[in-house]
Amino acid sequence: MAGSSAEETLEAGIRAARKLSMDGTRAIYDLTSGVDFSKPRRTAEAIARVVWEQDVESWWTWEGTEPVFKPNRTVEIRLPRDPDRKVAKAAAEFQADLKEEFAPSIDSYLYSLNDDRADWFSIFFLGPLWTYILQHAENRQRQQEALDRLFAEMAGCIVVVPR
Repeated sequence: MAGSSAEETLEAGIRAARKLSMDGTRAIYDLTSGVDFSKPRRTAEAIARVVWEQDVESWWTWEGTEPVFKPNRTVEIRLPRDPDRKVAKAAAEFQADLKEEFAPSIDSYLYSLNDDRADWFSIFFLGPLWTYILQHAENRQRQQEALDRLFAEMAGCIVVVPR
């Protein structure tokens, strides 16, 4: 129960840090203070859940078996600097888990991830997105083509900014 309470507290802090622009076209999560990053993977997964639920999940619909990506806003995630490379280490663990679960499909995405922004991006969105796509995809070739297109489109809508 204590773990659940800690996760709920963490997620509540992340939700409280979310500000929507006046015109609704940008959601900004300023996580530079007030969020515990001592366990970066746990924190990143909490951020992923909140951002997914609050913003990203609504960008996806289905037409038959094809995923359709229709973002209604951009998301900016402001993060503290990572001088000890804790995030990179957590991302490496997460990527290893993803490779084990989804290899070889995910390798092409993981090889291109090599900076802090990519570390955060991989922790936040690859897991939830792959799970979502795989739940609905029936044709592997169409799935791969759709993922290639969707990742390229989604990358333009989510900005991870180390501060």
